[in-house]
Amino acid sequence: MRSPAQAPQRARKAQVVSFPPPTAGWISNQNLIANTSNTPGAVVLDNFWPTPQTVRIRRGCALYAQPATAGNCSSLMSYDNGGTRALFACIDGSIWDVTSADEPQEVVSGLIGGEWSYTQFATGGGVFLIAVNGADPMQLYDGARWWPITGADILQLQAGAVTKAPTDGELLTGATSGATGTVIYSSGAQVYVTSTNATAFSSGETVTGNSGANFVLSAGSQVWWPGIKPKSGSPIATIDTHQFSFVWSYMGRLYFIQRDSMNFWYLEAAAIGGDALPYPMGGIFPDGGALLFGSSWSLDNSSSNGLSEQCVFVTDAGEVAVYQGIDPNLTDTWGKVGLYRIDKPRGKRAFIRNGGDLLIATDAGLIPLTQAVERNPSNLAPGAVSYPVQDAWMQYVSERPDRNWQVTVWPEMQMVAVSIPAAGGYQPFMLVVNMNTSGWARFTGWNALCFCTFGGQLYFGTTAGRVAAAWQTGYDMGVPFTGIYAPLFHDLGGTFGAKLPKDAGVMMRGSYSISWSVSMMYDYVLTVPAAPASVQMTNDGVWAEGIWNQSLWGQGTDLKPQKKWSPVSGMGYAISPCLQITSGNLLPLDNEIVRIDVTYLAGGLLS
Repeated sequence: MRSPAQAPQRARKAQVVSFPPPTAGWISNQNLIANTSNTPGAVVLDNFWPTPQTVRIRRGCALYAQPATAGNCSSLMSYDNGGTRALFACIDGSIWDVTSADEPQEVVSGLIGGEWSYTQFATGGGVFLIAVNGADPMQLYDGARWWPITGADILQLQAGAVTKAPTDGELLTGATSGATGTVIYSSGAQVYVTSTNATAFSSGETVTGNSGANFVLSAGSQVWWPGIKPKSGSPIATIDTHQFSFVWSYMGRLYFIQRDSMNFWYLEAAAIGGDALPYPMGGIFPDGGALLFGSSWSLDNSSSNGLSEQCVFVTDAGEVAVYQGIDPNLTDTWGKVGLYRIDKPRGKRAFIRNGGDLLIATDAGLIPLTQAVERNPSNLAPGAVSYPVQDAWMQYVSERPDRNWQVTVWPEMQMVAVSIPAAGGYQPFMLVVNMNTSGWARFTGWNALCFCTFGGQLYFGTTAGRVAAAWQTGYDMGVPFTGIYAPLFHDLGGTFGAKLPKDAGVMMRGSYSISWSVSMMYDYVLTVPAAPASVQMTNDGVWAEGIWNQSLWGQGTDLKPQKKWSPVSGMGYAISPCLQITSGNLLPLDNEIVRIDVTYLAGGLLS
């Protein structure tokens, strides 16, 4: 008897899976086998910006100003008062006016330097910028120049007949009054001195200096800026503005943190100098430590028919005391609302005001203060804004013991950025989140030591005395960068069978046709290959870079689709296509990901 012939095996038919754009952003704390079809997120999202529709490759940063070639730009400060606007960069012991990038001016020198805290504060006498850093005298900017505010008054002298003009730093003495003062600034007939002598200079007297200055006063001296001194009867007899490490305003009053202590100081309402009162808080915080920063905070209070403004005090141990009232010296109107724990903050500038709430970067994540009110301290992470990237956040915290992170908000981009500086051989990163979508991403190559928004533009300070403008050009101050996107791993309907990807098709949308590379990652292991070469493009459409009468200004502003298939190899239970684009041109790419399609064969069990 003949055996029946075996039926021929059918060839396996290729299948296709599509990966949508990761509008949910970078997700590092999700269950590994929660497929991307359930959540349009990414396991890697470097140098892409998530939007509600898609993600687009970020723009680079351009060198805005470099007033010094050595030292770190550790602080940026902005001033905006009607038609007077200014941007200042703090580099080591100097403050530079970089409002004009082409002509930076050193406006303060001879300081120790450090991380400055500042606030803009208005009084009946004008609008001022107040800055402290815990090492140097408090600095005050009046819209025209900077003044050092110490415990001494700053007096203005009117010089009449001048035999020899005084010089900065010269010690002056009044021949009749015996008053003394050290020159800090002179301009024409006006001479400004710091003086701790209670006796004022008298009109008509001759003033001489230890460097030969000689002139006659045409009027008696007047207090130009009052020094900050402990109020008579204060329980703490002395204070030096060198010790003020943080400043903020609340209810029309300036508050200061005293460095390495549990004390804050406050001035009279609408005052920028004069009497100061301390408020010891050592008995308020059971975990000890020192006060780190303070801020105003708006809390929903139904008894106040809406938002109620509070004053918060945060320690380096992660405790927050909330007070309400107008004057801390009046016990009937000033009182503690509550005491909460938020975990240890990552620095005194590691927080922002977002609407009425405060977002504080802590060891546990980017925590809204409202969550600390509502949650147990051990359960704050699930309420953190940073919860989608919680695993990565905790890794960066463990790698970087220095608490010098900084947080900023860029309203024009609806972006919140967290700067994670380099430390211990680890590279600097910037974590960014789109506040409209809560989608996160990571920017590499931006070593932001400080932030400032000025005129709608985000600037950051970095090494070698440089100030960079964010979201400019197609490279980072002349250095190419690579955008990397890999969706969450997909098991393609089952974890029991091997998958053999054959081709990957990437569809993008943009104004220019560009090139990219795509590879495959398998079984939940990140294996990102070397970056491809940068996309080569013409700069014809960039102002001052094109050729007159040949180039088209604004060329390429219309969006057009682009799709390309690439062969891929490998095999695994779950897959994730890894897309890489290297941007290295003056012209930014701005290309967006529409989707990635992968053809594959479904195999049998892997042994």
